[in-house]
Amino acid sequence: MSTSTLVQNAMSDNLAFSLMARLHVILRRQIGRVTDIEYMRVNPAYCRAMLDLSMGLPNDDLHEICLKLEDIYFGEDGLFVAPPPAGPLLARLSSMSTAQKLRPKAPSLEDDSIMQVPMPPPDHNAMVDQTYIGRLR
Repeated sequence: MSTSTLVQNAMSDNLAFSLMARLHVILRRQIGRVTDIEYMRVNPAYCRAMLDLSMGLPNDDLHEICLKLEDIYFGEDGLFVAPPPAGPLLARLSSMSTAQKLRPKAPSLEDDSIMQVPMPPPDHNAMVDQTYIGRLR
């Protein structure tokens, strides 16, 4: 994605947020419906459900808001239609190499080293220290 596309998406997201705030107020006043604006910004199914609900109400302002939100989110270059931008390449490479390093090796059934690990004897004093109420003070 180019920088101009990212800027355009950010401006569209800001416009959508203000439109959803107006939609929230109108729905709250008309039918007592409370909407979650943040969830509406990230979940296409919830956004579609709120737009469908709003289009079914007899309010011209609400219909205009819904049409604008429909275009911003579900239009040809909508925010839900366009793929999200990928993170920086170096961050993706470092996270992949870190994940590979941290991935533990799964023990196999043929590996006898698991059975040969000696268990330390239980320490009675350590158990008493853990249960002593004065330790909590």
